[in-house]
Amino acid sequence: MRQHSELHFCDDREMAVATLESIAEGKGWCNVIPDVEDDVPDLQVNFLGMWSNRGVAMASLITMPERHGVAQPSSLGLLHSRGRLGRERVATLLDGAPFQTRQDHSQRGLVLEVPAGTAARLILDVMCSLTSSLCDYEMTGTWRLDTYHRD
Repeated sequence: MRQHSELHFCDDREMAVATLESIAEGKGWCNVIPDVEDDVPDLQVNFLGMWSNRGVAMASLITMPERHGVAQPSSLGLLHSRGRLGRERVATLLDGAPFQTRQDHSQRGLVLEVPAGTAARLILDVMCSLTSSLCDYEMTGTWRLDTYHRD
């Protein structure tokens, strides 16, 4: 079973940070999507693992539970319409965040490994930075945080 919640936030990110902290250690996952001026759909993955190149960029964080008493890294995915980004561009977008690239695919997006114990504020800041940097539409200055808690 899972519980879903939705939160809109802008510069004051305290509630969003607390929400990310609530899904740490495998307790859930979340999506961060910038709000845009136009009525544009979020990018979606279809059953073939491909996505259309029209829509709003979306960052997804999936937390992992401990395995044999050892904290596991989380996975941060980014669906966007820019194709493969390349190592230098990814490094620039991460701005020093200690995330490692697992995948940079032209049609399936970017997948990063987030080390266990990374501060929720840093993760949220990276998610917002990635989605705003790769957004093809006029943003409103707010983001939507969709959170799914595992029971």
